[in-house]
Amino acid sequence: MADIYFSIPELRILSFGATITGGVLLWILEGLYPFCSQVKQRTLHAKLNLSLAALNLLILLPSAILMAFMLEWSKNAWQGVGMLNLSPAFKAIVIILFIDLWMYIWHRLNHELPFLWRFHSVHHSDVTLDVTSSWRFHFLEIVFSELLRLPLFMLMGAGIEHLLLYSLLMTPVIEFHHSNISIPPTLDRLARLIIPSPMMHRLHHSRQRQEHNTNYGSMLSLWDRFFGSFLIRENLDKLRLGLDHESDPEKQQLLALLQRPFHP
Repeated sequence: MADIYFSIPELRILSFGATITGGVLLWILEGLYPFCSQVKQRTLHAKLNLSLAALNLLILLPSAILMAFMLEWSKNAWQGVGMLNLSPAFKAIVIILFIDLWMYIWHRLNHELPFLWRFHSVHHSDVTLDVTSSWRFHFLEIVFSELLRLPLFMLMGAGIEHLLLYSLLMTPVIEFHHSNISIPPTLDRLARLIIPSPMMHRLHHSRQRQEHNTNYGSMLSLWDRFFGSFLIRENLDKLRLGLDHESDPEKQQLLALLQRPFHP
C-alpha cells in the first residue's frame, strides 16, 4: 500500500503532519467541548507532558535512523511476510495488523510485568487526561520499546514505509482516545467497533486496577475483544483518573516523574 501510493519522504511528512494537526485540533476541541469540565491549568499540564515528549523525541530521532537502516538491510536477508507472495497492498495490510498486535502485547506487558510497570506508570499517573497525555511516557519505556520491536519488525519483513504508514494511521487514533473531548454516546459506540474510543480509554486510566488493566488497544479495538480485555462502563461520572499515591501534585513534576521508576 505504502509503496504504491506514497514515497517514504511523503509518508514522513504526512505522519508528522497528522500528529501535529490532530493534536492541535483536539486541543482546541477539548477547550470548546470538554468531557471533564473541571479541568484547570491546561497550559501548565500540557507543558509538563510536552517536556516528556520532547525528551522522547530526542531518543526517537537516532532510533528512527537506525531502524530505517536495519530494516533496509534485513530485506536482503529475510523477506518475512514477503515470502507469501502477496500484492504490495495486501502485504502492507498484513504487516500493519501484526504491528498493531505487537503494540497490544507490548502495552499489556507494561501492565503485567512489575519492572515495566515502573516506567509505564509515569503515563498512568496523569490525573488529567487530555490529548497531551498521548505523548507522556518515560524515556526508558521508549528505549525498551525500540529495542524489542526492531528484531520483531525485521522478522515480519516490515519496511520503514510500513512503520510510517502505521504511524500515520495510529497516531491520530491514540490522540483521539486520550483526548478530553465530549462526543455523543452513539458516536463513541460506533467508534469502538473499530478503534479504542475515548470512553474505553478513560476506563483504562481509572485508578481501579481491575479497570486500568483493560482496553490495551492502540489502533484497533479487536485485540481487546479477541483476548478478553475489553471493558466498557457507560457512566463515568465517578471515574477517578491517575494512580493512588502517584498523582499527588509534588510527584507531578518533571524531575519527579523521571526519577519515579527508580523509587518503586
